[in-house]
Amino acid sequence: MQIEALSAVVFTSPDPDRLADFYRAHLGIPFQHESHGPMKDHLEAELGGLHFAVLKGKGPGDAGGAVAPTFLVKQLDDHVAALARAGVPRMHKIVDLAEDKRLASFRDPDGNVFHLIDLGR
Repeated sequence: MQIEALSAVVFTSPDPDRLADFYRAHLGIPFQHESHGPMKDHLEAELGGLHFAVLKGKGPGDAGGAVAPTFLVKQLDDHVAALARAGVPRMHKIVDLAEDKRLASFRDPDGNVFHLIDLGR
């Protein structure tokens, strides 16, 4: 199984507004508050065909947040099953994000989070 592309970069921060303000002011990423499907108030932006999101939460360590890449796949269930056969457990059940978008999250051997997303196209 192969990924299609990098689909998104997801930041986790104890202060999402502060983090989004930083990237908006210094890099021009146009973060805005959004709420859809199970994703309640969060910040997101599109830039250069890449989706960015900032979610509330802690990342590794007490001092900062985390960054998790999201990879675009087709046939998410097949990818999830292949990773399970390889001993890579999911962090949660597959999440239906609405509009035919589905997401699964995993940890790599170093504990970094990564996501697989199927956009249903």
